[in-house]
Amino acid sequence: MSSTKAVATLGIDVTTTECALAVVDAEGQEGFASLPMRGATTWLGDASFPGFELDQVPIMIGQLLEQLQADGWDFQANPGTVSVACRQHDQVLLGKNHEPLMPALSWQCNAATEDVLELRKLGAQDHVGKIEERFVLPKLHCVLRKQPQLRDLIRTVFLTGDWIAQQLTGENSLSSSDALSNGLLTQSTREKATEVMTMADLDANWFPDVAASGSVVGRITDGGSEAWSSIRKRLAGWEFVAGLGDNHASAVGCGMSDDHSTLVVSAGTSGTINFACPAETQLPADQLLQFEFYQRDFLLLLMLAGCGDWYNRFLKEHAAGGDLNELNQRAGSVEKSTLQRVLHDDMAQVESFQPAWSTLDLGRQVADTQFSIALELLLRVRTMIDQTRVAEVADPSVVVLTGGLSQSEFFQQVFHEGISLVLPQASVRLSGRRGPLRYKTSAYGALINAELPRHGSLAAIHAGSNRFPLRKCSAAEGNCASQLNYLLRAYGV
Repeated sequence: MSSTKAVATLGIDVTTTECALAVVDAEGQEGFASLPMRGATTWLGDASFPGFELDQVPIMIGQLLEQLQADGWDFQANPGTVSVACRQHDQVLLGKNHEPLMPALSWQCNAATEDVLELRKLGAQDHVGKIEERFVLPKLHCVLRKQPQLRDLIRTVFLTGDWIAQQLTGENSLSSSDALSNGLLTQSTREKATEVMTMADLDANWFPDVAASGSVVGRITDGGSEAWSSIRKRLAGWEFVAGLGDNHASAVGCGMSDDHSTLVVSAGTSGTINFACPAETQLPADQLLQFEFYQRDFLLLLMLAGCGDWYNRFLKEHAAGGDLNELNQRAGSVEKSTLQRVLHDDMAQVESFQPAWSTLDLGRQVADTQFSIALELLLRVRTMIDQTRVAEVADPSVVVLTGGLSQSEFFQQVFHEGISLVLPQASVRLSGRRGPLRYKTSAYGALINAELPRHGSLAAIHAGSNRFPLRKCSAAEGNCASQLNYLLRAYGV
């Protein structure tokens, strides 16, 4: 066994694909352990209601704690702080004995189409901002419409991150980060949207009091349910800090601070564009998704939901077993003037307008696919910047590109050239971090969030040490740059 390292901060990361723990000691040494996410299921066998069985969560966390302890990490030497980053939009319903009444419906559940339209007609968006099908507000309305008998059984409505906090501390709370991204809080006050809950025929008493992101929810004590007792014993004395939704956490993990100078673009499983705006910013409530950052700032979000999933499907169908580095290199050698768009608004359009595309050289197919994903992200960056400029928000001076596709030099070059068109004064950077959390941005964001009570602000964490080093993004040169510039302009960037 390696020498013992005393854990100072613990981050729990619950995503669609994995459950992970991130740790750091007082000297900044990091550790990481993960397991493939388990418990995927559907509610009542209906594929329209995908979710996760909650009973798998403590099992996975317990196994990961044991793995880290076996690697020499000590959780009991000096109790620290713990927080969670969780896939946003998980809906948890608990009964009168705190038992889950159904699986935690995930962001992949988009069954609430009618409910969204109804809530929009009622004017709910004027209070809680833009509403989407994956949000808890319409999803819960949809669930109760489908199974009204649940209404008499519900005691508490949580997000999964809040449920983890409750299982560890015994305290009920509704984290403002995730709650604001689910139509549960009034945008202007960050308080429970009681009026909108009434519109949706929901009981506001089901929802706990709001806990601000980065605030201490409670202290972990020994005891609790049998499923959580060993975890609580190992973490007894630790303080639990109100957690973050995954987009909020990823932005924090990429170095976004409260100085409103950094835009973060993730080309990962879900493509996201995140930019924190000052609290006083006045944007139309129904145009950009406005989630929470900190200190009442808004984290603006635009998504390319398919992004990495679509790319991975492409690789499976066209390049099964291919080495990713080699494919990236082949994409970089393609003549730039021949590139074409093969993805539009999350939907692959290849076969509909270019039946012969599948016969092209694999390097060309990879290049077209990466180019198209970068293009879609850049178009969303332009949309966001156009809207924030109307609201007189200063342009970001730094754009950070992260996610799996950011490791492709060709993808970097396309993205860099596009940003030069949208934000010509901004520098484009990649994370310069090393170690096991290098690409685990949401897990790292959970760690940073857990440290907030000790430091008081993100600015203080940034000032204390270089926790977020950046490196240059690859840029195309000469004729290659000119060809990419022309193509991106032609497609509207």
